[in-house]
Amino acid sequence: MSGKRHAESHDDTSPAKKQKLDNGVASNGGVASAQTSAASMMEKIAKAKKLLESQKALQAKLAAAKLKAPPAAAAAAATQRAPPAAVRPPLPALSRPGLLPHGLARAAAKPTFRPAALKLDDQGREIDEFGNLVQTKTESVTTLKVNQKRPELARMNQEAPPPEKPDRPTTEEFFDEGIGFRGMRKLDRRRRANFEFVREGQFQKEAEIARIRQEFGDEGVRQLRARQQEEKRAAAQATVDANLIPLGARKVGEEAGPPTPAQDAIPEVEWWDARILVHPESYAAPMESDRYINEDRITIYVEHPVPLDPPVAETPAPPMPLMLTAKEKKKIRKQRREEREKERQDLIQQGLLEPPKPKVKLSNMMRVLGSEATADPTAVEAQVRQQMEDRAQAHEDRNLARKLTPAEKKEKKLKKLVGEANEGGAPQVALYKITDLSNRQHQFKVKMNAQELHMTGCMLMADDFCLVIAEGSLKSHKKYNRLMLNRIDWNQSLEEEPQESKLNSCSLVWQGVVQEKVFQRFDMELCRTEAAAKTFLKLKGLEHYWDLAKGHVSE
Repeated sequence: MSGKRHAESHDDTSPAKKQKLDNGVASNGGVASAQTSAASMMEKIAKAKKLLESQKALQAKLAAAKLKAPPAAAAAAATQRAPPAAVRPPLPALSRPGLLPHGLARAAAKPTFRPAALKLDDQGREIDEFGNLVQTKTESVTTLKVNQKRPELARMNQEAPPPEKPDRPTTEEFFDEGIGFRGMRKLDRRRRANFEFVREGQFQKEAEIARIRQEFGDEGVRQLRARQQEEKRAAAQATVDANLIPLGARKVGEEAGPPTPAQDAIPEVEWWDARILVHPESYAAPMESDRYINEDRITIYVEHPVPLDPPVAETPAPPMPLMLTAKEKKKIRKQRREEREKERQDLIQQGLLEPPKPKVKLSNMMRVLGSEATADPTAVEAQVRQQMEDRAQAHEDRNLARKLTPAEKKEKKLKKLVGEANEGGAPQVALYKITDLSNRQHQFKVKMNAQELHMTGCMLMADDFCLVIAEGSLKSHKKYNRLMLNRIDWNQSLEEEPQESKLNSCSLVWQGVVQEKVFQRFDMELCRTEAAAKTFLKLKGLEHYWDLAKGHVSE
């Protein structure tokens, strides 16, 4: 309760304190503020009086215009421009005589402008407040400085008289050599530069002349040019230009070029047919028999053309590599190593390479370091051990750098197994025709060996015969061919039958190069009929493989 009473007493006394403070401030600075406020008030009053006077003058002009205008137009103008009296807001009453309210003084300080309303007739033309048509004059307004100067230049040209053309002087006393005649100036004017095309082979000729001059001197160049002139003269004599022939009547049989050699007459019998004809002089058959070919002259031998040596000498065959023994290879390696070491020592002596640090070990520490080892043997031993560890670590790092990554190991193993990826160029394809492939062991061997050799293709099984299509590298085909033709015993399931009747066999139908592989992996496809097998191959674009295997006859 005591706290509340204290707060109430404080609140009661605060307005009184504020009033005292305000009175004190007013008493101190009241004189200066009163002077400035009185001056600003007088300015506002003067502006308000001017505004009222201008409003009265405007109203008087509008009243006079209404009296002159027709009643309909005046009524329309009054309704459009001046709002009704009931709508107009009343002016606020003045609080003091001679003073305007704050809002009215601000409006007087900032007068507003409203454009007149646009009136149009039925045809869309502009009319004034009295209904008369407003005549507007359109003028082209230019924005560019060049277009703005054109009217002024045209006016100046019209005002200025045209310049008189001076007559051409007839005597030299009125002739100015510095100016000259216009025609003479055209002749003396510098010619315009045009394209100058270089003929083909010009720079080659210049380079050839430079090489001859460097090698044989000026005499060789003169001989070359003389030879070229002779060649041109001979060529001109050989071919006659039609433009150089004089006009006039030619003689009968006259030819412009050199005479053409006379051609041989067509023989009655060709020489290669005369050997087998009964009468070598004619192809006609004799009267006594209908035979005109001597069949006794026709044998089983074929006449081949005589081989001729090529005009260019054959390149010599490369020397055969010499087969060396193990001792000779070791000796050659030692000699090459000694040569490399000698070259390195020469570079060290010349100062091109930094000499290697001495290889200090615990065994030669006292001999290499000498007095340093006896001065502080513990520190020297620690230093030598550190150098030995560094050399061992460097050795391990070199071995690790040469070590192949798992991907490189896999690639190396694959290369060893199937050969290079681009060995032999495009992929190889082989077709094998097998009479019967119903044995499970044979199916497993054919499929698994193809997969292990990274080959693609298919094993097509039908009732007539089976077709194996294998795609892969040349090295893979060598191993797979040996498997299919030699290693597998295709009659293994028919051992109880006699050896004379071998029913099952495998033969290589065709092996060659294709542009790209067709199969993605090696699979087995079971087709009972020939139509189903050809349909499967047709989807791959290989239906001709089946026709090729069907027409193949095993030896």
